[in-house]
Amino acid sequence: MDSTQNFLKEPNQDKQTILIIDDTPDNIDILREILSADYAIKAAISGEQALKIINISKPDLILLDVLMPEMDGHEVCRRLKSNPVTRNIPIIFVTAKSHSTDEELGFELGAVDYITKPISPPIVKARVKNHLALYQQQRELEKQVRLRTKELEETRLEIIHRLGRAAEHKDNETGTHVIRMSWYTLFLAQRTGADEEWVDLVFKASPMHDVGKIGIPDKVLLKPGKLDGNEWTEMKKHSQYGAKIIGESQQPLLKIAKEIAL
Repeated sequence: MDSTQNFLKEPNQDKQTILIIDDTPDNIDILREILSADYAIKAAISGEQALKIINISKPDLILLDVLMPEMDGHEVCRRLKSNPVTRNIPIIFVTAKSHSTDEELGFELGAVDYITKPISPPIVKARVKNHLALYQQQRELEKQVRLRTKELEETRLEIIHRLGRAAEHKDNETGTHVIRMSWYTLFLAQRTGADEEWVDLVFKASPMHDVGKIGIPDKVLLKPGKLDGNEWTEMKKHSQYGAKIIGESQQPLLKIAKEIAL
């Protein structure tokens, strides 16, 4: 190979991408020759160079040498697995270190496989093909889970907003009241300094704050004048009615909605 610049050339975007990390260019050439017919190949001759390449464009799989100067393969693996953006990329160690303890360490660090040098082309092809298929299957499953979770979340929120509007409709409040109140709640929750997850839950659950009004008799809820003692006692029960409507749930959104109603 004439220049390390060749390691950085853009791969064929129609193929899955494999990043080869090895400080010996001859080893990269061997792996490139074995795999380039089926995959787009990127290469790096150091751990630092590899991390820069991955930061620009994530590969579908990494073939990683262990014995490299400055930053060895184990450290590269640690950094990739500690980063939520790159932790799921499958890593196969390709190394001359063949002791069982070396393999054990590789798997502990998060590698999916371990190929010893000198390499066997059929083994390399088979391992790469299998782990790419598993990785693709994993990503597709995660995509379906995200889509389904989004659908369920949207359904829950729609129900919450409709119940909130139903409660406000009963005492002649406009629908925009629920929307305004939700945003005020969000801004106040953010000012508490709480974590984003809790703030988001409060924002989404807040339209349920007065859902218990559904249980208040119209003669009390819609009375134009001042409420007497008994009527006021009944009116105050709307928080308990709201908690009963929302019910018991281990789902965080409904748990906090019940707390808000109370």
